[in-house]
Amino acid sequence: MRFDEAERRGSEYVNVDLSGVRLRNVDLTGAKVMEAMLVNARFSGLIEGLVVNDIEVAPLIEAELDRRYPERLKLRPSDAAGVREAWSVIEDMWAATKQRVNDLPEAILHERVDDEWSCAETFRHLVFVTDGWISGAVLGRTNHHHPFGMPPSYITDPERFGIEVDADPSIAEVIAAREDRMATVRGVVDEVTDEDLERACGEQGQHTVLSCLHTLFDEEWAHNQYANRDLDIVTRA
Repeated sequence: MRFDEAERRGSEYVNVDLSGVRLRNVDLTGAKVMEAMLVNARFSGLIEGLVVNDIEVAPLIEAELDRRYPERLKLRPSDAAGVREAWSVIEDMWAATKQRVNDLPEAILHERVDDEWSCAETFRHLVFVTDGWISGAVLGRTNHHHPFGMPPSYITDPERFGIEVDADPSIAEVIAAREDRMATVRGVVDEVTDEDLERACGEQGQHTVLSCLHTLFDEEWAHNQYANRDLDIVTRA
């Protein structure tokens, strides 16, 4: 049984067997789960303020990720020099992944794992992210979204960005778009100053240049992890 775009806000479930349930793109803000059996359960997404058995979980997750991947510590810069170092980390990370991509058949790069984005779709998503947070918010461009960009699933009207929803570009086309967007970011970080980082930007100035770059760095790191995780699986099969 599948429920799409169903409204169940404020509902209460008591003595319900939800074993094996799959929740995707759901808003659980303020949810309260009591006397639950979370055995072999898996969660991913934006996790803030989650308390499990009276312990807030998010800081523990962040600390463990930093321990496993110390390069993450460089992705929260506070000045222009740190921004340049952070982007170099991102570029090095993706250079290794792109080398891996170059050695794989095209079909594998379009293969999904557990209905997550394929490697090609992940690259396309980062094109969309760069268009939104850098070309749009930081540089103030309009009509700047690449038609191959891949928006998140909660955006239900991607056509308004000029996205071709039925596009299925080759990996060569995807990488060309991705390289172009990475060059845009490189141009920004090469020239940015400490003063620039504090500049308000985005719609109604609700962001700063630095906060936009932090968002981009988070997305870049996370999706590199996802892409390599899934490539490990499809190349083992």
